[in-house]
Formats: sequence, C-alpha cells, structure tokens
Amino acid sequence: MADIIEGKTLSQSILADVAARAAAAAAALGRKPSLAIINYYEDSPSAVYVKRKLSACAKAGIETHLIMPEESKGRDHFFGLLRELGADNAVDAIMVERPLPKGFDAPEAWELLDPAKDPDALSTLNMGRLFLAKTWKEIAEGGFFVPCTALAVVKIMKHAGIDPAGKEIAVVGRSAIVGRPAAHMLTCLDATVTLCHSRTRDINAVLKRAEIIVTAIGKALWLKPDMIGPGATVIDVGTNLGPDGKMCGDADSAALAGTAGRITPVPGGVGPVTLACLLEAAVTAAERRAREIK
Repeated sequence: MADIIEGKTLSQSILADVAARAAAAAAALGRKPSLAIINYYEDSPSAVYVKRKLSACAKAGIETHLIMPEESKGRDHFFGLLRELGADNAVDAIMVERPLPKGFDAPEAWELLDPAKDPDALSTLNMGRLFLAKTWKEIAEGGFFVPCTALAVVKIMKHAGIDPAGKEIAVVGRSAIVGRPAAHMLTCLDATVTLCHSRTRDINAVLKRAEIIVTAIGKALWLKPDMIGPGATVIDVGTNLGPDGKMCGDADSAALAGTAGRITPVPGGVGPVTLACLLEAAVTAAERRAREIK
C-alpha cells in the first residue's frame, strides 16, 4: 500500500509560526496585518477556499477584507480596484481569486498589481524574477514572492524527506500559477523535469519513467495505475468534485494505492500547505511594510 504524505502537520507548523510573526508585525504596525481578497464568483470552486482563508486568517491574527465586485462593472473597475488596493496603506497583501470574468485575466492586470503586496506572485515582476532564477538559493533569498501552490509542492516534498535532486519528475499541467512555476522550482532544485500537457505525445511513457509525478490539471481521478511506474511518488495538486460529489484530486488514490509508493491525499495534502504558504507570504508583506515605516 502507498504511504500517505499528509500536509496538515506541516501546515500547522507553518501557521503556528505565522501567528507569532503576525502578532509581532501588529505591534510594529499598530494594526493587524491585512489581506484583501478579490473574488468574483461566490459559487466557484475557489469560493470554498476563500472561506477557509478567512477562517485561517482570523485564527492567525490577520485582518481580511473580502471584496466581491459585480462583473457588470467591467474590466476597468477591476483594474481600478488593483490600483486602489495598491495605494492603500492599510492593505499589506492582495489575493485575486480565479476564475476571473472573460478578459480580466490579462497581462495589464498583473502589471497593475503591486509586487510588494502580491503573496501569490500573480504580478509580472514577481513571476518574472522567479523564472530568472537558476538555483533554489536565488529563489529563497531573492526577496520576491512565488506562487503559493507551487511552493507548497516543494515544501511538502521536503517535509516528507523527498530530495528532487537528480530525480526524473513529470509535472502534468502548464498553468501559469501551478504547473510552470512548480516545474521551474523543481528544476532549480536540480531535478530533471518534463512538463506535460494536453498535446504531449505518449504521456503514459513519460509518466511511467518518472520517479515523481506532480499532477495539476483539474481532471477528477484522471491518473490511473496503468499510467505510472511501480513505487512512483504522486503529488496531487488537483481539486475537483468526483462522481459522488465529494472533493477529490487528479489522481485516483484508491486505485493507485497498490502501485504508487507515496501519494498526497485530496483533501489534506497540498491544499493545507498552500493555505499556510499564503498566510506566511501575507505576513511577510506586512513585516516588510513595518520595516519601511520605521
């Protein structure tokens, strides 16, 4: 049976540190660290995580501002929100939930997002600095934010004692916020990474030779036992609703239990660590603001 790589223990460890840091930042700022969340769709998959973010922030001592704009107000209103929040000295961090209305998720938006208030690295500056890095040291010491889910993949692997160096890793999914940054980060940790997507030829052959598979494509129970090699580690980033209406990952965990060596569960794997990374980044933004106003 595959060993389970759970993320709750790591998440709790990160959040305990976040709470202590948030209290120190609050003392320095004269107010709690603050996170503004823009969410357009109340019934989207991300809405579930918004509620968890609000709850986790409250426990950690981070003030939240949930903004739910009307799509009918148009793209210019969204752009104006980014400008206003960037100029607001009472806001330390800004989180933009996807999906966004058609045409809103554009380069112009991410150029408006203040990189100093960008805990999920949506801004062009933070993302650009990430892809300029060649080593993990440059990422760790670069002073820029990185995408939280991609960072959570790295953190959960390190916590589980998995060293990517020299390993063959397949990352499935080429999104700008998970697949591509995760592949780059793992490359900076000296892994040999193949980034797979819908046009990859003979993807099963790539997956079968991979020692580690990171799947982030949003297809419920897509990864099956005949697609992986015996003993492979599966890091499941997918968040989907299965046929039974319950949350599940991209990997068919029950079926893979006899083939995979190690696997992250959904829920309870990468998700909690991603949330902890977001709060950690929000507090980092507040700490930097506190230093600026001294």
